[in-house]
Amino acid sequence: MLDVVEYAFEGDRQCARDYLRGLPVGAFYTYVLLTPGGLPFYVGKGKGDRVLQHEAEALRNSKIHKTNPYKCNKIRKIVGLGDSVGYRIDRVYELDEIACLKREQALISHYGRRCDGGVLTNLAAGLGSPAARDPLSAERHAATLSGVVEGDGERTALNLYLQSLGAVASVPIKPLAAYRSRLVGAYPSPKALKNASLRNGLTIVASVLASGLRITSGTIVPRKFMIAPEAENWPLDGPPPEVVEGVIENGAASDILKLGLVSLVRADRPEDEGFRIDAGQAARIIGLVGRDYLEEWDLV
Repeated sequence: MLDVVEYAFEGDRQCARDYLRGLPVGAFYTYVLLTPGGLPFYVGKGKGDRVLQHEAEALRNSKIHKTNPYKCNKIRKIVGLGDSVGYRIDRVYELDEIACLKREQALISHYGRRCDGGVLTNLAAGLGSPAARDPLSAERHAATLSGVVEGDGERTALNLYLQSLGAVASVPIKPLAAYRSRLVGAYPSPKALKNASLRNGLTIVASVLASGLRITSGTIVPRKFMIAPEAENWPLDGPPPEVVEGVIENGAASDILKLGLVSLVRADRPEDEGFRIDAGQAARIIGLVGRDYLEEWDLV
């Protein structure tokens, strides 16, 4: 059983900064970001002041897609309520980056990502690419990660992003660069649809979250949006794409229109279309995905 009871440090931001200054130069460490109640919501591995950078990323004046939007909204929610993020330094590794990476992966597995029924906002499952590769091959590791597509960084990034929001049988978002030739204008699906599914709700939530919007009357949800995968947990060899443009694919766009969850805002190009939400539609989406879930990420 993984030992998570004993750790090197836990405290507020300033105390964490003071603790980090006392570490050996170049030392690696695993860390956990905590809610004010002490619940873990993000696990990482880093050196220097990496653990402190997440809060700065979330609060600086930049577009939400430039970082993990799920994690950033969590931090914004905590700070917006007048509370503070808690910091835990789990283990310190002076020289062994591989051991640090393995510990990070073990912590993520222990607490679980939200898409796996756990509590973490991590998009990937850990064991990213260090300078010296772990003897565990990238191929074997990637095969264990849901949503990872060997040789396709953009699709992997979008799959991991969607699955961090919730479990879906198929991902309704495609990389725009690869999908543009197949993209057509959205129209209500001609097939019979009895009930809206969680997948339909998450199709909308994915764009709302990445675009820094909220599910409320008058919101226009863009069909196209951008995310930027985090390098520290990237599961493929080489760095992740700096930015990935995703687009709601044809069938998923048709379904949310057919179900009346949104109304179409037309455009000359399919990728520039939007989906307007009125008060009744917002209530349906909230009921479909869950108010508590959406409130936690400040989407309502």
